[in-house]
Amino acid sequence: MRYFFQSLFSMALLILLSACSTSTLVLNDNDEVVLTYNEKSIEAEGKTLKKNQLVFSTVVIDQNVLQFKDKSLLVYESTDVDLMYMYKNATQTSVEMIFDAAKINTIYRRNNLYFFQMILKNGKVLNAMVQQSNDQTLSMVYGFSVEQFKKILGQIEGSETMFSKLKTENIETFNDPKNAVRSKWDMKMINIDSLIVVNDTLRGR
Repeated sequence: MRYFFQSLFSMALLILLSACSTSTLVLNDNDEVVLTYNEKSIEAEGKTLKKNQLVFSTVVIDQNVLQFKDKSLLVYESTDVDLMYMYKNATQTSVEMIFDAAKINTIYRRNNLYFFQMILKNGKVLNAMVQQSNDQTLSMVYGFSVEQFKKILGQIEGSETMFSKLKTENIETFNDPKNAVRSKWDMKMINIDSLIVVNDTLRGR
């Protein structure tokens, strides 16, 4: 009987693990933005027109402005938080703080992958794809047109119900790589507003 319950537990664990979808969102050395989701891969080859790195005491942010074959511009940002620190909040709240957004609408979410429409304080709508694997890393691509957003969503798990939630007016897209970055990183947001806090797990809380 003991072996029966052990087998049953193992089977349940296997089903649970297989049901979980994991994802990665990276910019590789060939200037390709690669989204890997549930063993599927979506790649978009671009060309870096501008890159920047912001270095704070607890986090390093890499920013790349990319141009693609259709001449559209997107921004890829990735963050690396010091292991002694961590993001305090859930992904949506962190992104809302980073962009100083008035509101965020979640179009799609599956485990650590998110498709957001950020309502900025100037009324513009910024389409963003966000992936967060753990409390120290965050990857974001933003500046999609509605058509681009729909195309990617359709390759993942798009539906007419999902598309009906999309705002289609006042969409923020970019023409000038010098003015494409929309994140608002500063010391106040990171420290005083507690975007990033001490990692209590490592302190043995």
